[in-house]
Amino acid sequence: MVDTRMTITGNLTHDPQLRCSTRTGEPFATIRVAVNNTRFDRASGQWVQTGTTFFDVMCWRSLGANVLNSMHKGDPVIVHGKFRLNEWQAESGPRVDATIDADAVGPNLGLGSCDFRRGATSYGLDRVDEYDPSQEGPQPEPPAGEDVPPFDELPEEQPAQEEVAA
Repeated sequence: MVDTRMTITGNLTHDPQLRCSTRTGEPFATIRVAVNNTRFDRASGQWVQTGTTFFDVMCWRSLGANVLNSMHKGDPVIVHGKFRLNEWQAESGPRVDATIDADAVGPNLGLGSCDFRRGATSYGLDRVDEYDPSQEGPQPEPPAGEDVPPFDELPEEQPAQEEVAA
């Protein structure tokens, strides 16, 4: 079966909510993202809004904990993940929900800025593996008399070879 992956940009319609899986008891976060649909109107020469599409987003493991700790209603976000449609029956007839199982969620930096902190948050919202660059130790200095080339002139890194489990 082929997974349909998609990326959306929109705004959170409410604060992230903590949920627990009914099958496994595993905690996860849910968010709802409103995506404004637009098209270019040649007659007026402007972009016009033609409606709004709502997506339910499921955020598992550390992603969910970080979303709970970082995102708030109204925040502009970018979401990437596996898209699926959930069909269900309501009193008013058949219904369909658009859902994304998120691989990544982040702020839309085209509309603002943020202060990123590396590490993960637990579902108790405590930092559990805060990244501290001072723990890496001192960085080696270049040999005396040698100039360090600008970043765009550095040689490309060779990809690490993956180990194959026997």
